[in-house]
Amino acid sequence: MSVFPITQLFPGKLYTTAISGPNIQVLDTSTGDIRHKVTDSAGPVRCAAIDQGFRYLATAGDDKILKIWEIEDLKLVNERELPKRPTAILFTADAKTILVSDKFGDVFSYAFEFAPLTEKQKKDALSSHENPSGGSLILGHTSLLYAFLLSQDEKYIITADRDEHIRVSWYPQGYNIEMYCLGHTKFVSAIHNPAFAPAELVSGGGDPMLKIWDWMTGLVKHEIPVWETVEPYIRIRSSKRKRGADSEDGSEVRRKGRGKKAKGKGKAKAEAEADDVVETPVIETSENALASNTGDSVGVEDKVEKVLVIHKIETTASRNIIFSAVGGTALFSVAYPGNGAPAVIRALELGQPVLDFVVAPQDNRIWVTLDGNWSDGTEPRTKCFVLAIEISESGELSKSTSDSLVTRTLNSTALLPATEDDLKRLELYNDLVAMPKGFEVENDPEGDTAPPEPEKQSKRILGRLKNKQKVLDKERELAVAVDDEVKEPDAKKTKSDVGGQQDVDMAEAQ
Repeated sequence: MSVFPITQLFPGKLYTTAISGPNIQVLDTSTGDIRHKVTDSAGPVRCAAIDQGFRYLATAGDDKILKIWEIEDLKLVNERELPKRPTAILFTADAKTILVSDKFGDVFSYAFEFAPLTEKQKKDALSSHENPSGGSLILGHTSLLYAFLLSQDEKYIITADRDEHIRVSWYPQGYNIEMYCLGHTKFVSAIHNPAFAPAELVSGGGDPMLKIWDWMTGLVKHEIPVWETVEPYIRIRSSKRKRGADSEDGSEVRRKGRGKKAKGKGKAKAEAEADDVVETPVIETSENALASNTGDSVGVEDKVEKVLVIHKIETTASRNIIFSAVGGTALFSVAYPGNGAPAVIRALELGQPVLDFVVAPQDNRIWVTLDGNWSDGTEPRTKCFVLAIEISESGELSKSTSDSLVTRTLNSTALLPATEDDLKRLELYNDLVAMPKGFEVENDPEGDTAPPEPEKQSKRILGRLKNKQKVLDKERELAVAVDDEVKEPDAKKTKSDVGGQQDVDMAEAQ
């Protein structure tokens, strides 16, 4: 029987919160007992965050509803509608503000306390698209935004997108762009600001290396090659299927509503899409499942490939970088560079794809969640969904020898039944095909360093981007009237005065 894998875990001193599909469970950390459980009827929880005090949990899913829960009794504090599908959630240090990024490339801030907007407030709201809950627009990208964080003093917000950009902006005055960290040639999917190095940033994505930046200057301090070590452990592959090629008799395969002769509603859409090639991504979840897919194969060319997508980056108090890759069956560690010694990446094979991990602040232990339903089809495997990992001072990873009560519960009674349709809706490995550019036929993380060609954009998307730029320009105009009341971040005052026009030029050239 299949069960929902645990996709996110938040271990605390008193309570441990586990998210699996649409289910939220709160466990007693000392006894392992399940205290509370809630199932969201709207579907899987796509993103979640917990405040630093481990009192509140924020969740959101495909229904675009941001929900705030009190962890102790899993009571719903409030909920509000989001303008677009969320990609990440973050509490500020005081838990009074919640930041949410979405698939339109925006970051909005919401007050913890929620009061519905009046009609006048809705009309006066400045937003690239209508915000039904009165969220304040912090900043916007013209590309999908995958990751963001606040600096440790919360004076800056650092964002990363699909177009290889890392941007440093003031917070909450996000219209003031302080710096760009440019150097990635593929999407950036994970960023991390180490507690022991607040002026540095670790980033990774589709490139074959991690980069460590001085984000105040935008300069790369170190690069850590990872592809050679990570590649053997990537067991989930993506297959891009190119449609629209000629059939055996030489005639072009017709696609409804997508050809040059498309009529009616499909005509405008057809003009904005490529006429020759349309790629349909397919996830291959077994090494034995090659590109031989059933169904219509006319005009179809399959290419099964390994794609590097860095899922998450964290650091430990012992100055080690911990990271994972989507579809990879290992957890990786490397000493934080600084003494000039070559980077040595260590891998701990876990036998099943890593879905997520978290470094527990109370004991520096690493909790890893796995896709226990996965099998390579070669031999029966013992299903394991959660593991506790220990790390030595030198960075060696090992499975914990002590089986805690929480771990036992998470691998038994906390596992809830799921159907095959339920598991498909989780889209556990969708990042393998969603993050790489849709028309990037060749994906060779080892040797391809040329920037991918930009995708063709529809007139509708271009119109939205122009509208967003107008909104940002309007915000800048309004900001002029209150500039005297806005205190510049002390560390960057000189640079802001001198390089303000340069930052605007960079933003317009983006």
